[in-house]
Amino acid sequence: MQSAGRLEHLFIVRVWQEPAQVKPAEWRGSVEHVPSGQRLYFISFNDLNDFIRLRLTSSAHRAEDHTQTEQGA
Repeated sequence: MQSAGRLEHLFIVRVWQEPAQVKPAEWRGSVEHVPSGQRLYFISFNDLNDFIRLRLTSSAHRAEDHTQTEQGA
């Protein structure tokens, strides 16, 4: 998403605690990158972080490529 020259993203993050027969109960979650519809289910917040970082990094590279193409035209 881009608005007034700035790059924006929208993520929906859901986190819940699974009922556990054995303590401690495990946390689970899902994250959706709304513009692309890509979704990840995770059990580690590191996975959540990696998913968001990947979307931001790949988007930043596409924006740079787009800017360079416009400047070269």
